[in-house]
Amino acid sequence: MREVNGFFDGTTVKLLEAAPKKQQRVIVTFIDDNDELEDLPVGILASYANPQLRQLEEGAFERAMVEKHGNG
Repeated sequence: MREVNGFFDGTTVKLLEAAPKKQQRVIVTFIDDNDELEDLPVGILASYANPQLRQLEEGAFERAMVEKHGNG
């Protein structure tokens, strides 16, 4: 078993560390202590985010590989 820290923003879970690449079962534990949540570096760059570009992130790696290698 491996522990990975992250943050739940009410909709999605954002991992703060690399996770294993294979599909597997997970257990999510919610921390009630707000002091611990304040220590997490989540949202620091949120003010620089462009919400209109978020949709482009989905599949960006795949599109780049098709463009680079021409296998599409």
